Amino acid sequence: MRHLSNAVGRASRARVRITSRVAARAALASALGLLAACSGSTGRSGTIGAAGASAGSSGGAQGGSTGGAAGSGGAGTGAGGQIAGAAGTTGAAGSGGASTAGAGGGGPDGSAGSAGADGGSDAGAASLTLPIMRANGLYVLEMGGLSFTVNPMVGARIISFKLDGDELLTDATANAMFWGSTLWTSPASDWLLSGPFAAPPIVDSNPYTATVSADGVITATSALSTTINMPPKRFVITKVFHADLVNRAIVIDYKITNMATAAFNLSHWEVTRVFPNGLTFFPTGALTKLDYLAQPAKVTQALGYTWYDNSKHTVGTESKAGTDSQGGFIAHVAPHAAGDLLFIKAFNPVTQAQGPPGENPIEWYCNAPHTYVELEDHSPYDSIPAGATSTRTVTWYLRRLPAGDHTAGSATLIAAVQSALGKN
Repeated sequence: MRHLSNAVGRASRARVRITSRVAARAALASALGLLAACSGSTGRSGTIGAAGASAGSSGGAQGGSTGGAAGSGGAGTGAGGQIAGAAGTTGAAGSGGASTAGAGGGGPDGSAGSAGADGGSDAGAASLTLPIMRANGLYVLEMGGLSFTVNPMVGARIISFKLDGDELLTDATANAMFWGSTLWTSPASDWLLSGPFAAPPIVDSNPYTATVSADGVITATSALSTTINMPPKRFVITKVFHADLVNRAIVIDYKITNMATAAFNLSHWEVTRVFPNGLTFFPTGALTKLDYLAQPAKVTQALGYTWYDNSKHTVGTESKAGTDSQGGFIAHVAPHAAGDLLFIKAFNPVTQAQGPPGENPIEWYCNAPHTYVELEDHSPYDSIPAGATSTRTVTWYLRRLPAGDHTAGSATLIAAVQSALGKN
């Protein structure tokens, strides 16, 4: 059960770097690719180590012809969100030259070798593993060790984000309704009914119509949704997912299209659920509210950052907090036996005044049983003219952290985020 707070139920929730390698490594990769091609005439003629021989041989000088183009699919980015309907630009060709490019040349039976660029390391760009649409109806953006999965049949929800097999997102075992990552509209007062907190199924859990382009861009569109308030807001949500092969990231364009006859205000509300006991941090804002619910969120202030250590949460009561942080990202350390993961959601910062009423630009929530934590971000509460589209772009990163200090106040963690975002 989620409790109401303030005016609503529970107030919510991209340096291209091309790594050059010495001629010896390129030659080695080419030789391995040739060897693989010659050794398995009767076997499966798969790719030679997706970003393996091809990426290795062409990576340093050519920028990796196997990387492919990645369309961004969204409108231009404004300083605090934007109203647009223009098609996005085409992304730069992915680069090869990964540090381990060419390592997998193919087995003796002609089968595909292992990926040349390991998405689990800072190795440079990799190519997408095809097909994007899998036999189980899921859509997967996979590059090296990084995989990102969308289920169109469940609200085009992001159901998995993994690095080298280690999962970031929760599934339905954490909570039957609130799992994975989704998009709601804000404020919740537009659609919240009395009783238990539940988002509109058309937006949150009903099937979306999904397609995938030749260059691997996934587009998923909802049915028409109508809010319960008066006058009602009628809109369609479109989610566009594409892989940034160079930066090993996933770029998401969330689009709200006004299908009504008059303008209305609406905000995008991304809600991402991760496992408990992690460490969330972001640059400290001017305003931070820690006591939306029964249990005040326990935070630490250090090095200009706010740190929320969820392992200190007391089981039995909900906790929810928010801030107007202007850093433009939320970072989260997820503990894993093979090495902790660093998750980053990057977006255009939103001031408290720009945000939707009753909400903070950045929020986090922990449920009472302590089975999941929500990391939430809101777009500006913009007026969307009739027939127009408002786009919010969020970029996801997932990195393996080296051993070291992964606790609140760690300068190492701050440096890792800055490195991933290209700010150092």
